[in-house]
Amino acid sequence: MKTRLLPLVSLFLIIFSCKDVEEPSPNSRIEGTYEFTSQGNKGWGDVKYNFVDLLEFKSNGIVSGESYTTEIGSDEILGYRGYFSGTYMISEGVLTISYDELYYMNLMDANFSPKEDLVVSEGADSSLEYRIAEDYSNLSFICPPYANCAGTLIYKRID
Repeated sequence: MKTRLLPLVSLFLIIFSCKDVEEPSPNSRIEGTYEFTSQGNKGWGDVKYNFVDLLEFKSNGIVSGESYTTEIGSDEILGYRGYFSGTYMISEGVLTISYDELYYMNLMDANFSPKEDLVVSEGADSSLEYRIAEDYSNLSFICPPYANCAGTLIYKRID
């Protein structure tokens, strides 16, 4: 009788001792850097520039970002349009970024400015939302209600 139970008990132990493979947390899956790049000219003249926007996520819920300008075909930063630090939350495929510090260019007709000339934003909307691709390969900006958003901004994961 005991010898007949041994295979059954062994099978029972094997089945119930296997652990399920845990799904990585959303914070660990989003960790990395995302980039959106566009070309244009927001100032005077005919020269076009690359406008680069980066979002960098840490798995501890901290996010930072910067917006800078380069010449087309170059990685050399000519100047900045803004930068921020803050926190993020992920819920049901939507990423919400809340800004702690946000600096921006106080010039409307310029393509870039020295980083030290950027001014702190006070009283501005303190959060933005992005839809996360199922594989975390990109983030699509969700235009807030009553905002005038031109086109779809898609940040692609670069690391």
